[in-house]
Amino acid sequence: MTELKTKSGEGVVKFCDVVSRVLRDGLLNDAVIDFGIRMIAESVDGCITFSSLTLVAGWPKPPRQWLSETSYVVMPINLSSNYWGVIIVEITFPTTLTVYFYEPLHDHCYRKELDNTWDYQLRPYLEKWHSQSGSKEPFPKQIIVKWIAKPSQPDLKCCGVMVLGILYAYLRNTHRFERHRVTEAYVSVIRLRLAWLLLCTTKMIPHSKKNLKEMQKTIQEISKVLLPQ
Repeated sequence: MTELKTKSGEGVVKFCDVVSRVLRDGLLNDAVIDFGIRMIAESVDGCITFSSLTLVAGWPKPPRQWLSETSYVVMPINLSSNYWGVIIVEITFPTTLTVYFYEPLHDHCYRKELDNTWDYQLRPYLEKWHSQSGSKEPFPKQIIVKWIAKPSQPDLKCCGVMVLGILYAYLRNTHRFERHRVTEAYVSVIRLRLAWLLLCTTKMIPHSKKNLKEMQKTIQEISKVLLPQ
């Protein structure tokens, strides 16, 4: 099975997921979301990302770099009913954290989940990270919380695509995406652009010798059945 990896080699996704979930109007799963976020973040200096499975699997050890050396922290969240949201923390040391919340349905219950994740999960983790780093600067006292109100999703399957779109816009400091009226046709274009990024800015993982042998064996078995003797 063909797999792709980011330039750093830290993110991996199956090619079949790119085809079935990105190009065929499917729901994006954890693997595609995490891979897409890591791919976008790798082009931004000082950006730290967390896996969408963090809240289930547990928080990792704090990164080696100081929080004060970090420009953004990105936390994708798999909300209720397999719905996607994201928290983007912009860090301006020594004074300010700007926290952006986004979920494209703008639903009260989903917003509450994002709020709770920040208050009881992500913020305490950032405070712990900062205290353990040995930095002499205090943790920023000014925390500005902003809800990203636009755009809204036009269908029931594109929440993951919208999250990746808004993340790309904010990390690249291009906010035209917020001002656009996003239609289903617009989402189809975003899916094509996302697929292009996933396929053209990544590396293919070579098959192992064991897998190649198994593939050859399978081809031979299929040939015996389908080809005339």
